[in-house]
Amino acid sequence: MTGHGRGLLMTANFTATYLFWKWLHIVAVIAWMAGILYLYRLLIYHSERGQAEPSTHQLLSLMEMRLYRYITVPAMLVAVSAGLTMVAIAPGLARTGWFGTKFALVMFLILVTLYAGKLHRDGATDPGKLPASRTLRILNEVPTFLMLLIVGLVVFKPF
Repeated sequence: MTGHGRGLLMTANFTATYLFWKWLHIVAVIAWMAGILYLYRLLIYHSERGQAEPSTHQLLSLMEMRLYRYITVPAMLVAVSAGLTMVAIAPGLARTGWFGTKFALVMFLILVTLYAGKLHRDGATDPGKLPASRTLRILNEVPTFLMLLIVGLVVFKPF
């Protein structure tokens, strides 16, 4: 193959590889967001009803644990790994102005996710340890707000 043709092939391989990781990143982010939003909703229900009946407490604790351990955290890890892989493939991404802000917001979203896990563990041992329902309702909005900011940065690339 001539040098020119080889360059096109390398470009096609680069594009296909990058698009695969982008696809995986998007799918994982969707699963992560679905998991974290539902987890906070379950924590709200747990705070409101978990102390009333032991069977409700046990069911909500089990649902929270499975959602966090088997969906939310794995999706978060895949999303972050795929995102970092895209940066490794296309390092120029990290030099854009918007990317640093996105990275900081993603780090905050990770902390919000880990905090939800802590709340679940606290509530599983004693539902009285959960914050008030109103506090959890406010916390439930944080991932949505972060998602809007992150997607806005990625789509509009304002700086």
